[in-house]
Amino acid sequence: MADSTSDSSSVQSLQVDQSSEKKIDNNRFYALYSFNAQKFSDLGPSTDNASTSTVEQADGSLSLNIIATNLTATTETDLRKSIAQRLSKNCPKSGDGVFLSVGLQNPKTSTSISISAAASVSASCYFCLIESTFDTLDFDLVSQEGKCSDIRPHEVQQFLVCFLSFQDSSLEQFRSDFDSYTQGLIPLLDKELSQLSTRIHNYLEQWPYVVLEYLTRTIQYFGSGIQHLLYSALLNANLQINDATEEQEDDIRRFINCVSISSLVEQLQSSESVKIETCPEFNDLWLLQPIVITITLRQGQSVTFDKTYSCNFCTQASEKLLSFDPTNVSKIKDFLETIKLTFVHCLNKLKRFLKQAELDYYALYRSFSYLKKCGCGDMLLRYVKLDGGPETLSVLSVLETFIKDMKLTLM
Repeated sequence: MADSTSDSSSVQSLQVDQSSEKKIDNNRFYALYSFNAQKFSDLGPSTDNASTSTVEQADGSLSLNIIATNLTATTETDLRKSIAQRLSKNCPKSGDGVFLSVGLQNPKTSTSISISAAASVSASCYFCLIESTFDTLDFDLVSQEGKCSDIRPHEVQQFLVCFLSFQDSSLEQFRSDFDSYTQGLIPLLDKELSQLSTRIHNYLEQWPYVVLEYLTRTIQYFGSGIQHLLYSALLNANLQINDATEEQEDDIRRFINCVSISSLVEQLQSSESVKIETCPEFNDLWLLQPIVITITLRQGQSVTFDKTYSCNFCTQASEKLLSFDPTNVSKIKDFLETIKLTFVHCLNKLKRFLKQAELDYYALYRSFSYLKKCGCGDMLLRYVKLDGGPETLSVLSVLETFIKDMKLTLM
């Protein structure tokens, strides 16, 4: 719950592990291919008597030409065949990321044993077709005087980027992060098509750090103060972040988005707008006012909040969150989604009690009891008013008057 005094206990030491610096992960890999759509569409079915080269052509793998990878040759070949088979069943549109599970030899383990003895393990894979447009010089456009026309044809070339993990079981949870990171690769391809640059290799190598590990870094920034950040997210607050690096601010905002219920708030506010338009007599209904929360990060020193922002619900959630292995980003992401869904469940449960309380005094008591024990009653009251009808608002008025007279604090 937010109060008006500055909370010294919200000051947490920045415990940013130096091991979080950008580095290559031995369980996470990448591959970048050029994709020949014409060659892929011209493939015919293989026959039992087909030669090895014909079989490779039929499975579509020759339509993918490797440009860059940190996989071993054997693992990369198997990956390329798996992706080609997936493309033959349903080729996605450019920009549509696809997730699949593939059985491959982990390059980390297969290097120390024979290929025949290397065990195939399941790896989680994200791949996406992307397009780059390049200006080409058509010599037919050069005039007899040797002057080149200002009009140049464009060549569209397709690529397929793949990110592979033997460590993370649920990459699907990071779809938006993968899609955004993949789009960031396109400008590099535009500039460096003829010669693969170090920038492209570095960009591909850093995908785990950027796409996944922002969760770990944010938890390290805040420590036990992460409960205040969870509260801020569920409160749908506007964050002002001071004295943070660009990376830190990006990490924090992406973490907030994992817990944010902004889409629900927009839906509730839309219902409120319709109610006001159709019932002018209720145009003075309570409206949700945005709350601004200021966070200050000082590198190597502390993280502070301008006020105390927490409740029992967020405190318990943060304690469980901090008990997880910080490197298990899939589990962290799944738990953040659980926090959001649990909060929405609490809100819907309170709404049912209040609806029943319009006709039943015992339901009114149950509403009051639930607000006291749920651990986030203060925030629930904030949201339940958004789409409540006149009867529900009357019930809420009675409840809030009683809570105020009893000098109760909903934590």
